[in-house]
Amino acid sequence: MTIIRHIACCAVVTSALTCTAQPLVYFDFVTHNEETGQWNGNVFYMANRARLIQLADHFQPNGITWNMQSDWVYLTNVLTKETVQVTMNTGGKNIQRWLHEDRGVELDPHAHESQYIYPDVVALMDSIGLPESKVIGGTLYNDFNGMNLWTNLVYGQYGIVFPNRFWQPDYMMGGGTMNHVNDLKYYGFWNPQDTANYLTHDPNSPLHHIGVGCSIRVQDTTSVAYVMAQVNEVIDNVQAGVYPDTGFYFQTIFFEQAGLNDAAFYQKVLDVADSTNALVNTGVAEWKTFKQVYTLWDSVYNAQVFQWECGQEQVITAVAGMNAGSTDLVVPTFFTDHIVVKNASGRETYVLRTALGNLVLQGGHIENIDVSDVSAGTYLLTVSVDGVQKTFTVVKE
Repeated sequence: MTIIRHIACCAVVTSALTCTAQPLVYFDFVTHNEETGQWNGNVFYMANRARLIQLADHFQPNGITWNMQSDWVYLTNVLTKETVQVTMNTGGKNIQRWLHEDRGVELDPHAHESQYIYPDVVALMDSIGLPESKVIGGTLYNDFNGMNLWTNLVYGQYGIVFPNRFWQPDYMMGGGTMNHVNDLKYYGFWNPQDTANYLTHDPNSPLHHIGVGCSIRVQDTTSVAYVMAQVNEVIDNVQAGVYPDTGFYFQTIFFEQAGLNDAAFYQKVLDVADSTNALVNTGVAEWKTFKQVYTLWDSVYNAQVFQWECGQEQVITAVAGMNAGSTDLVVPTFFTDHIVVKNASGRETYVLRTALGNLVLQGGHIENIDVSDVSAGTYLLTVSVDGVQKTFTVVKE
C-alpha cells in the first residue's frame, strides 16, 4: 500500500515538537438542508440563494471543497423557484447546477424517508440537471425498522414516488443515530456487514462506509475558537503519531445550509473555512470532496480497509531503549485532572509544556500526574527514561 505522507515541522504547524513523516488529513465542508417548510417561503429561499452564491465565490478560488446534500423539500423548491429571471445572476442555470458546474460543489442526495426515499431524491436531482451522485448523504446505521434502510440500497433500490428510478450507491457517509445521540465517529473505509454488525467488514458487500471522523460542526452555540480547537486536535493527533501513520483520515466540517441566512453564522463559517485553509496551506492537510477522497482511497491507497475511532489512543512504543523489557507505555490523548500513563516502570521522568514550549510541570511519578491546576488545552508531554526522550501530544478537556 502506498501511503501519502508529508514531512512538516510540527513546532510551527501544530503542537508537536519534532518533525515526522505522517499521513495527511483531508478536510471537506458538508451541508444539509432538511425537509422543513422554511424553504417554501420565497423570501427565505432567495436570501439563502444569495448566501450560497457568496459562499461558493469564496470557497472555489481558495480551493475549499464542499458537499451539498439536499432533501426533497429543498429540491422541489429549486424546481419551482428557479425561473429565468431568478437565474440571471447564475448564467441562466438553477442554483444547484451553477454550484456544481461553475463552482465545483459536489451535490448529493439526503433523505429522511418521510415521503421520498433515496432513489426518489436522486430522481429530483435528475430533473434539476445534476449528474448522478453515488453517496448516501446520511443514514441511521443501526436502525432495522422503517420505510427505507441502508441495507435496502446495498444492491440498489427503486423509488416510491418515482417507481421507475433505480439507484445503487457506492458508499455512504457518517453513520448516524436517532437525534444524533450516539453517531459513529470513525475514520477509514470498510463495507458494513449489517445493522447489528456495522463495524464488521464484509468483503462480499459492494457498499462502502466512508468515515467522517470526529463530529465537527459549525453551530449557533459554538465559537470559531472551539471549532478550530477540534480541527487542530485532529491534525495534532495525526502529526504526533497518536493515530496510526498507516491510516486514512477524512474529516468533515458540517453545518446546516439554512443557518447561512443569519449574518453572524455566515461569518462564522467563513472564519472557520479561512482558519482551516491556513492549516491546509502549511502542508499538513488537503481539501477533498467525497468523490475525490473515495477515488484517492480506491487508487493510491489500494482500497485498504481501515477503522479508527476519533479520540482513540494508540499504544505508542517508546524510542529504542526506553522501558526495555517491559510492556510499552500507554499515554492517553485526553485527560481531565490526572494524566495516567500505563505500564510505567518507575524510572521515567516527565516534562509538561504548553504548545508554545513553555514549562508547566516536571518531575517523576509519571504513572499519575496531577494536572488539576492546569488549564484546558493542548500540551506536550516529554517522557525520559535513562536519558532517552519521547514527546506526546495530550489534551486537557
